Parts: sequence; C-alpha cells; structure tokens
Amino acid sequence: MKLTAEFENLMDLKEFVKAWAPAFQTESVAPPAAPVQQPVQQTAPVQQLVQTVPVQPQPQQPVPQATIPTTTITYSLDDLARAAMSLMDTGRQADLLLMLSRFGVQSLPELPPAQYGAFATELRTMGAQI
Repeated sequence: MKLTAEFENLMDLKEFVKAWAPAFQTESVAPPAAPVQQPVQQTAPVQQLVQTVPVQPQPQQPVPQATIPTTTITYSLDDLARAAMSLMDTGRQADLLLMLSRFGVQSLPELPPAQYGAFATELRTMGAQI
C-alpha cells in the first residue's frame, strides 16, 4: 500500500501531522530481563509511507559585495628621480638606462606622466625604495 499526500502550504502539513500523529505512535515496551532466543520468521517486505511535500523556491537575495577601500598613489618626477638616484648610488646606472629605453625615453624628464606608475613599479622591482 502506498500513500501519497500533497499539501498546499506548511499549515496544511501541520494539520495533517496533528491529526494523524497518534496513529503512527507506538507503545514503548520494556526489554526482557534475559535475552530470549526467538525463531526467525520470514515476513513480507514492509512498505514505506511516502509523503510528497512541494517545496516553494525562495527568491534569492543578492549578496552584497564587500568593498575594499583603495587609494591611488601618484608619483612626481622628483619621487622617481630620488628612487633612481638611490639605484645609481649602488652602481646600477646601466640598468636604469636600459629601463629608460624600454619606456621609449632617453632621460627621466622625457617620461610621460601617464607612465610614472609603471616606471615606479619597475624601480621597485630593481630594489629602489619608492
């Protein structure tokens, strides 16, 4: 025997359980004092009670994205010159000239301000404090 029940909402399910709960309760029996060996009996397979409860999908709320405050660091020509000078003091003039040529300029004052950030990053990778 198969029993299928469909409910329109949670209240209908609660009313069903309240009405039918006593029918599904069993009496508790104290276990015997000594183990008793009983003959094994074969029984018919037990059919399970299946209840179908439709689930209403909940609308998904958008998850707010955490924002991390950031600041944009700007460099002046003087900042770049001081960092480059510190590298020149350590004997890296040839490396600095090569880096200037990669940026398409022959001297630091020719460097466009739009490339100051990238140039500062390169100076930092070479070991300059900027």
